[in-house]
Amino acid sequence: MIRETEVPLYHDGRTDATPEQAAYDPARLARLDEHLSDLISQNKLQCGSYLLARDGRIFAHRAMGKLTYREGGPDLMPDSIRKTYSVTKFFTAVAVMQLIEEGKLYLEQAVSTVLKPFDTPLHRSITVFHLLTHTSGVYPDPGCMMEPYPTAWFGGLKGYDDWVTNAISGPLSFKPGEQYAYSSCGYAILGEIIAKVSGIPYEQYILQHIIEPLGMTRTFFKVPVHLRDEVCVTSDWQVEELEWSEERADGPPPAGGGLYSTLEDMWKLGQMMLDGGTFGGVRILSRKSVEAMTKNKLSGVKTHVWGSNVTDYQFGLGLFLTTPTIETPGTYGHEGFGRCGIKVDPEERFVAVFIVPTGIQWAPESVIGTKAVIWSGLL
Repeated sequence: MIRETEVPLYHDGRTDATPEQAAYDPARLARLDEHLSDLISQNKLQCGSYLLARDGRIFAHRAMGKLTYREGGPDLMPDSIRKTYSVTKFFTAVAVMQLIEEGKLYLEQAVSTVLKPFDTPLHRSITVFHLLTHTSGVYPDPGCMMEPYPTAWFGGLKGYDDWVTNAISGPLSFKPGEQYAYSSCGYAILGEIIAKVSGIPYEQYILQHIIEPLGMTRTFFKVPVHLRDEVCVTSDWQVEELEWSEERADGPPPAGGGLYSTLEDMWKLGQMMLDGGTFGGVRILSRKSVEAMTKNKLSGVKTHVWGSNVTDYQFGLGLFLTTPTIETPGTYGHEGFGRCGIKVDPEERFVAVFIVPTGIQWAPESVIGTKAVIWSGLL
């Protein structure tokens, strides 16, 4: 349905219930639409979309704004595809937990037992747990530590020994377990571990064990050519990324930020977690794995990422637990550079997914403000 009277146009996707049936204030949905529309009109957002579900029923599912940064392009739709960037880490963490359930990995396992380049005095103490919780000391994301001249960790090298060795070259940023420093490099290494332990490439594992069982029909590492006109992009660089995915070959696994997805597909992952590891009658994780992932696993760990100064940072197994806005304590999930996220609120039996892309570096109200408006509607 398209509401022709609004600027930008609102496009509605599939729902299972009304806001009232989900005990959600419809006036706050109107405020959410106004909030996103205002940001679009101020050029702080290119477009915006969201999906809200309670008790497993979708009651709000809407998109607005433009699919691409080019003038005169089509509108963003509720089922438009968007690169999720670091939301991919959510999938990677689930895959690691699946392999732990199979007895093929364990959290305190030394990475060196799987990947030979880690078999050095400097790296032998790094464990799977450290990689999952960003406490390994392996190269943090460029700019994460507020360095003025960030460098990329992968260096363009191809081949297993080349890229892994290059990724862990030089000193560690800190002793493993002492600090939290967000590391996509660490998750690429987890992707390599998944491939080695499972015996199949990382992308194939995620497709076979998570994406296909959850019925995610519009989630891809390589977007099919016939669907590329349905991908939301905010720059020439993101257009080029669609082509780069075909050239990955033997470089790092895209375990830290390679997936493309949609609102409804991402919701399925969040709903699976909320329902104790199952979705649509299919079990993806055990209840105990979900519990382990969503509880704080750090103690007395400090962090200085992006200018912060926290002495006791909280983080689950691959999932953020902090709630800087009015989200219920215990809410967890993951967000991505593409301005998107999955948030799960167990106390309210609530899942929120949002895509709020922008071509500018950062608009805090697009994420922090959006989450505050969303949670304000819970009755």
